[in-house]
Amino acid sequence: MTVRLSRRHFFAGAAALSAVGMGGAAFAGLGGKPFKKIGVQLYTVRDALNADPAGTLAKVRAIGFDEVETAGMAGKSAKEFRALLDGAGLTCASGHVGYADWFNRPEAALDDMAALGAKYAVLAWLEGDQRKEWVALGKKMNHWGELCKARGMTMAYHNHDFEFQNTPEGLPFHLLLEHTDPKLVAFELDCYWASFAGHDPVHVLHEHGDRIRLLHVKDKGADGKMTPVGQGTIPWAKVFEAGKKAGVTNIFVEHDNPADPFASITASIKYLKG
Repeated sequence: MTVRLSRRHFFAGAAALSAVGMGGAAFAGLGGKPFKKIGVQLYTVRDALNADPAGTLAKVRAIGFDEVETAGMAGKSAKEFRALLDGAGLTCASGHVGYADWFNRPEAALDDMAALGAKYAVLAWLEGDQRKEWVALGKKMNHWGELCKARGMTMAYHNHDFEFQNTPEGLPFHLLLEHTDPKLVAFELDCYWASFAGHDPVHVLHEHGDRIRLLHVKDKGADGKMTPVGQGTIPWAKVFEAGKKAGVTNIFVEHDNPADPFASITASIKYLKG
């Protein structure tokens, strides 16, 4: 079955894919920082975090980050990890919750997120055999959204590139937008993966910004590879301007597999802060 993509939601992504990364601070020209806090996705420093949780969090704070998004708790309980965050002077704005936890122990997993002080709980990854039945997943996400709401949080979905690849059901990103309740489910736009899939994150924000509340901030080099923020082709000033207008609340620096995680996040935050 072939599904046509000439829908209202189709992204005019190609126009900005050749844009050259801007010099200077990404917030320049926006009347100061559009986001008061700059966060980091701890997946970037996962090996160091697992080896030395307290030291790693202290280093993240010293580099200049205000808050974090978790992707695991380094073998600690939520109470223990919250104490480590408090000790480092960091807050947890958001946390990634694994697919198995969403399906098998959602209430316990969300209780952990609430104990960390998170405002968002995010479904961030689907294995290959899980990338199907998108309409059913959207309806399930509404239920999880209710569980989050009961705990003072918002459920969110984080994209990679496969959500922008057509399936017999349609385009997954559109299907999830259409079959989730805006009052219960938000989206975390990964700017790199959207761009990698051929879609301009600025345009995605213009089209769907009413649903996007979180941004993953990582750049795409001219060769398509992931690179620290400011060293690639994504037009960050335009991304942040569109995000602020759309109602984005939090941004998180990330790099999936950097050669030197701390050097990577240091380069990114220096670019962002100018």
